[in-house]
Amino acid sequence: MSKPRRPLAARLNDLIAPISPAWAARRQASMVAYHRGQALAAHYDGTGRGARGADFRRNRTDAVLAGRYDRESLSFVVRDMLRNNPVARRAQRQLMNGIVGQGIVPSVHVEGAEVEGSLEAELKAEVERLWKAHAIEGRHIDAGGNLNLFSMQGLVAGTVVGDGEVLLRRRFRRPSDGHPLNFQVQVLEADFLDAQVDGDLGNGRFAVEGIEFNPIGQRVAYHIYEHHPGGARGMLPKSRRIPAENIIHVFDVMRPGQERGMSWFAPVITLLHDLHKYQDAQVKRQEVASQFAAFWKTEKPQDLGDTAMSAGAIIQIPDDEDVIFTDPPSVDGYEPFMAQTIRTIAAAMGLTYEQLSGDLRRVNYTSHRAGRMATDPNIADWQRNMMIGRVCRGLEAWMAEAVQDMADIPPTAYRIDWTPPRRPQVDPGKDTKADADEVAAGFASRREKIRERGKEPEKVEAEIREERSALPAPAPAAAPKQTETEE
Repeated sequence: MSKPRRPLAARLNDLIAPISPAWAARRQASMVAYHRGQALAAHYDGTGRGARGADFRRNRTDAVLAGRYDRESLSFVVRDMLRNNPVARRAQRQLMNGIVGQGIVPSVHVEGAEVEGSLEAELKAEVERLWKAHAIEGRHIDAGGNLNLFSMQGLVAGTVVGDGEVLLRRRFRRPSDGHPLNFQVQVLEADFLDAQVDGDLGNGRFAVEGIEFNPIGQRVAYHIYEHHPGGARGMLPKSRRIPAENIIHVFDVMRPGQERGMSWFAPVITLLHDLHKYQDAQVKRQEVASQFAAFWKTEKPQDLGDTAMSAGAIIQIPDDEDVIFTDPPSVDGYEPFMAQTIRTIAAAMGLTYEQLSGDLRRVNYTSHRAGRMATDPNIADWQRNMMIGRVCRGLEAWMAEAVQDMADIPPTAYRIDWTPPRRPQVDPGKDTKADADEVAAGFASRREKIRERGKEPEKVEAEIREERSALPAPAPAAAPKQTETEE
């Protein structure tokens, strides 16, 4: 039996080895690495080495570098879409409504405050008074004087959806300015970050697109422009170094090491644009198809001038002239295509098709609840980790400092709880009965269910006690009549 022939590449290496052993060794190592890579790649089509994955984009950039060159341009495109694209605008509004709604409400808790007239009750009342006067009932908290706490939350959530991030800056005020507390909050677009402050700053400090870090990676400052660089004030403004304790940087963290946010529309921005163009084209097609005009042929000479065809028009033309009409195609498949595309966009944005489109024709109680079961965890995550964890807790710390400065009440004397807005009930009768059954079975507390409805349990219970005490006392039951019995 003849010995099998060795591959040509191996035989070529045998010829090279006596002349240049080093070259032969390097060539052999390269061949081994090449064949090892081919063997590994053969197991997974997703590596993109095959024909089906030829257009895959592979990179090893970290979370910072991945968005460095596209973040700003993407935000500009999204802002234009929010001005002109109805589907994008509705997606942003639906997410704002779900995350913030009428507001994430703060409530003050002090141990022993339930005893009327006690020092604890007075302390709680004073903290509540300052919070309401500065942040809720008035617009003192907003540096522009346009927002209260709840409308500021909505602006923050909407900006994060569009731009991927937003900044809140604390601005200190003098007592003579007439505010209940000594600070205000300025909501800034991420454009205010001076991205030119970047890289090594010396002494172990470094910056990432306007955010300054100390040697152990903690944020210590933000470099903020004095005014918006896209405004009408002319030259590029100068930036100032603002300590990190005066800035709340809000974004949804999606990768380890991420320092800035990216627009939530990033995965669907091209799809939204194509859908908008497709819809416009279909509208124009319908406009052309709906044109109906009559042509009156006559031997009399006519000066048509700039006469244009319009719906219902009667146009005279000479007898020796003729007009050839186009036959525009009917608009077929428009609704199924729009519906399926909107489903894809809704899925990427964390919404259901019905929430994004407003189309409820094929929805019943069960299917609506099933859809909500998929999207409600998204809303709860953004409420708890982004809005309450970053925004509300940050504002709470600023409020606590101001309350201590103005009223000499330390932050340790009370605590603040934040209650997200109630999610709309699909069927109030069924949902209420289900909540009551859970409480009766011991699977949930009554206070937990009250919080899920966006209300504060202590206030609800106090109102119930007040109503019951105001009700008139029931009339005493009449004594039973004595009946005479025969002796």
